[in-house]
Parts: sequence; C-alpha cells; structure tokens
Amino acid sequence: MSLGDAKRTANKEKRRELREQLTPEDEVLKDRKLIREEVNRRLVSGLQTANLDYDFLFNEEKASLNKDSELLSSLFHRMFFYRLNEKLAGLTCKHDFRLSDQILSQMQFSRGKMNEIIEVFKKNGGQCDCEVIYNVESRLIGK
Repeated sequence: MSLGDAKRTANKEKRRELREQLTPEDEVLKDRKLIREEVNRRLVSGLQTANLDYDFLFNEEKASLNKDSELLSSLFHRMFFYRLNEKLAGLTCKHDFRLSDQILSQMQFSRGKMNEIIEVFKKNGGQCDCEVIYNVESRLIGK
C-alpha cells in the first residue's frame, strides 16, 4: 500500500467514525445528486444550505492553531479540499498545482488571490496538489 493510499484509508476511517457520532439533529444529505448540488453551491457561492458528512471532519480547535486558519477554514467550508480530493482520486499527481488552480478558478478567485493561496499551501507543507490534501487538509480535520 502506497503512502497516498494509506492516508486516504485513514481519512475514510475518520469520516466513518464521525458519521457514527452524528445525532438525529445533525441530519446529513445522503442523495448523491443533492450532495453534488451542495458541493457546487458552496464551491461557487460559499452558501451552505445543508450538512454533509464532510462538514463533521472539521476540527475548529486544531484549525485555530494555524496562523492561516481563517483562509484555510474558508477553503474547507467552501469544499476546496473535498473537490481536490475528488479530482485526485482517479489520477496520479503531476506534482504541481494544476488541479488546485482549476478549482480556485472555479471559485472565482483572482490570479493574485490564487497565488496568495498557493503560497499559504506551500508554507503549510503543500508543495503540490497531493501534498495539499495530505499536509494542509490534515491540519484542519480529525482530533
């Protein structure tokens, strides 16, 4: 098992554990079409209208330890990391920021803001798309 596969498996385990902790008040979307619509809505406009399993991965305390927490938290809640993980799932990382740039562009960030975000990723151990998932997202989720 490669390092990437091991980390993906660990993230799946974290998601499963958090799903088991949900209470009935934390109703979560289950329909794939509705999930896709919610992800797209958040990605483009930043509006959250329903809960997703993914939302419960976020650890406010862990995220607040990072000096870039405001930006990274915003990207998490707007589903950037979710979409990046989705895009990487069927591909081999080319060890650049090609996919991150595409997603940030979909999110309608200016080139200057995109460059600023990429610098924050690099500062937090994300030297390419796959490392953004493994090193940067991991600073926001779990215990």
